[in-house]
Amino acid sequence: MKITIFMSALSGGGAERVTCNLANHLSGFGHEVEILTMGDTAAAEPLKEGVKCAPLLTDKERSNALINNAKRIMRLRRYMKKQAVDAYVVMLPVPSILMLSFSRLTKAPILMSERADPKVYSKTIQFFLHRFVSKASGVVFQTDEVAAWYEAHLKGAASKVIPNAINPAFIRPAYEGEREKVIVGAGRFNTQKNFPLLIRAFARIAPEFPEHKLVIYGQGNLLETYRELAKELGVSDRVVFPGFANNMPEVLEKASMFVLSSDYEGMPNALIEAMASGLPCVSTDCGGGGARFLIRDGENGLLVPIGDENAMSEAMRKILSDEAFAATLGNNARKLQETLAPERIYGEWELFIKSIVKEN
Repeated sequence: MKITIFMSALSGGGAERVTCNLANHLSGFGHEVEILTMGDTAAAEPLKEGVKCAPLLTDKERSNALINNAKRIMRLRRYMKKQAVDAYVVMLPVPSILMLSFSRLTKAPILMSERADPKVYSKTIQFFLHRFVSKASGVVFQTDEVAAWYEAHLKGAASKVIPNAINPAFIRPAYEGEREKVIVGAGRFNTQKNFPLLIRAFARIAPEFPEHKLVIYGQGNLLETYRELAKELGVSDRVVFPGFANNMPEVLEKASMFVLSSDYEGMPNALIEAMASGLPCVSTDCGGGGARFLIRDGENGLLVPIGDENAMSEAMRKILSDEAFAATLGNNARKLQETLAPERIYGEWELFIKSIVKEN
């Protein structure tokens, strides 16, 4: 099959990495794969030689926003009219709305994939997603909670819940060495991730565990706000912001704990990677249902209510004060290496795409 994946860009976060990895695996399964993007950006993950990239607008062509978007729309319409494609896969809200609004231009089935929690989108985006999702031949969701948000508007479109696959770099033997006294957080420094919650929860238990540090990996415009908060709480010498790390598999496997403090997520890759690394993990029961999908509370991790500083600090205290319990959580969490293995997850994608093509 020839499969075209339409995406805003290839550089960035979880959805971009999923796009690259999906393209690589579909190519590895023997399909011709092209990624259509709004602009020409570097890929978040290395692409196989056989995977093609086609930007709708290059950096050299950029003008004002109105002209840029007009060119993108014109070229997308032309592509859908003229290209011999067996199936389209489209990710993220704006590309999905655009492609589905032009669905009449192609005979190829369009498979839409929701990569976040749509309840946090603007009312305008929510309206258009509800309006156009029925034009998709199939829809992939990451969780049942997100699938339920769309359910009444699918109108017969086939759907399937497929979680994210683990980054292969995090599939490794169990760590046997002594763990460092480090609590890890990771993600963009924005309001969604709610790192102030994590910093406050750590400050509550810091006097009880004087050798432990909180290390938060990432970047963003709230960095100075976080530093000021740590200073106000008297833990500035024990809360570290090293930026991004290129060796996260090694960082995670040696840490004492991972904490996700987000208010909402799609399917949180950082949590998947930490669990696969064998870390005991604490996570908010964040909107979108991703953490609840991954964590069986008390068995392979701990779930706490969104924004609950006391519950988060109690969960962190429980892990740090009970080594046997922490080890049990971590050992059970490692089983995600099997259930979310890339070959298994992207194999589900291929089977679903084939079933959509066959039905159309």
